[in-house]
Amino acid sequence: MYFPKSQTTTNLHTNGNELFYKDNGLGYIGYYWKTSSSKYYTGKNPQEKPTRELIIDKISNVNEEETSSNKMILNIEHGFNRDYIELKNISSSKIIDVPTYLPQLPSSQNYTNGSFKRYFCKKTNQTIYLEINKDTHDRLVKQDKSILFQLYIPFSIPWILNGNKGRAAQLNANATTTVVNKLQLPRFLEFIGSNFTKYYKHYKYSEVSNLYTKGNELKTTQDNKMYIGFYHIHPDKGYMVGATHILEPHAYLSPINGFSYSGPSFKDTSKPSPNSNTPPSTGGGMSSGGGSSGGGGY
Repeated sequence: MYFPKSQTTTNLHTNGNELFYKDNGLGYIGYYWKTSSSKYYTGKNPQEKPTRELIIDKISNVNEEETSSNKMILNIEHGFNRDYIELKNISSSKIIDVPTYLPQLPSSQNYTNGSFKRYFCKKTNQTIYLEINKDTHDRLVKQDKSILFQLYIPFSIPWILNGNKGRAAQLNANATTTVVNKLQLPRFLEFIGSNFTKYYKHYKYSEVSNLYTKGNELKTTQDNKMYIGFYHIHPDKGYMVGATHILEPHAYLSPINGFSYSGPSFKDTSKPSPNSNTPPSTGGGMSSGGGSSGGGGY
């Protein structure tokens, strides 16, 4: 690339915390030059090779342009911490938090339910991700003024915790891919290491039988059709069609709309009454607890 001398400012230098490599987000220290259109590059001038593009740390800009003069940004990466705040006796009302790595860990109730949500955020101007907790995620979503929401994109991924390990990994991979494609998240799979069984536990609980859904809770995994009718929860296979578990193949079910069974974990093998006012549905083209040519389990 060629830039006329009249359009460049050369022999500039940064000691850090000002410029970052555009391709990987790492901080840059050293000589740089900039163009009249405010683009930044490594080296003393355009002739010095190799040249890599740099970007400005937008945090300093937000501090000057989007916060009042009596506010300060708390960013551990840039040297501020809670001890410093207390030492200087700075009011908490003058602090703007920056998201930090603090994963939401699954609870015992989450393991009983079989799933939970993982929360993340991406820096808007860099390919930098953080796993965060629900409180930080919700504050970013609500654009709470106590946190630097302007520079972070929050998102969440539903995560299976137990049941069949291979199926849990596949469902988690599918959920992750859906979010990545929807939000256009470059290199996110590298960030989580494609570890789709993280937090997985072979959690043993009794089969829960004779449950009934009126709709908007479960769908058949095979064809993604909403399911209405009797279902059961198998200790390893999760939600399945039919009031009780049988040896013949029968379809898997998947939660929708954030549904998660939260009742007691018990074993009840009694058959549903044939005179029930809510007969089982053939949702997804499968008979309740009956056979199938595919997409079912044993």
